[in-house]
Amino acid sequence: MSYLVKKAVGPVSLDAAWDSPAWSHACELKLDYVFDRSSTHHPDTRIRMLYDDQNIYGLFQVHDQYVKAVAEKNQEQVCRDSCVEFFVKPAGAERYFNFEMNCGGTILLYHVKNCRAGDYTPVPEEDLATIERFHTLPARITEEITEEITWRLGFRIPIAFFVKYSKINPNLSGQKWTANFTKCADATSHPHWLSWQALPKCDFHLPDFFGELDFE
Repeated sequence: MSYLVKKAVGPVSLDAAWDSPAWSHACELKLDYVFDRSSTHHPDTRIRMLYDDQNIYGLFQVHDQYVKAVAEKNQEQVCRDSCVEFFVKPAGAERYFNFEMNCGGTILLYHVKNCRAGDYTPVPEEDLATIERFHTLPARITEEITEEITWRLGFRIPIAFFVKYSKINPNLSGQKWTANFTKCADATSHPHWLSWQALPKCDFHLPDFFGELDFE
């Protein structure tokens, strides 16, 4: 499967509404693959992405329930919280990135060759700070929100970040990368694991099974 990242036709605000003019221009993708080990709660999770000459933008929207965000700082295991994730491997790169962000905007990010073999490097805080995040929920939610709630998580990644780590051509037009979008909540009362791509097991660190990310 492939996803088309359209070029933005104007300024992109992460805090703009899901159906705002800027985000309505982007293609909408729904995470349809649910792993068998999930609870009965399968939140409707969607992503829209755009790019321009300086940045790559993404906006997740989740119709959720049983929401938590207990991670206190970046590089903690945010996958245990209500979390959305963008796995991406630039064209020609040997390693991929796992942008894991909980609903409060806390991020875990590694530069990965083989995660299960321990072959990865945590991205340092000075580079995490260049990745702008927008979140509609508080940074920490220690008491689980049990009622239904819709939340959004937006991100802006400078193209310069990928140039630094993956030596890419900064002109993204026409490039084909590989990627996956995922949703999890490992340590909530209703854990679940959702993915854009069907995977042979419940493990998001499978770059051979990423889908295609096509830049318009």
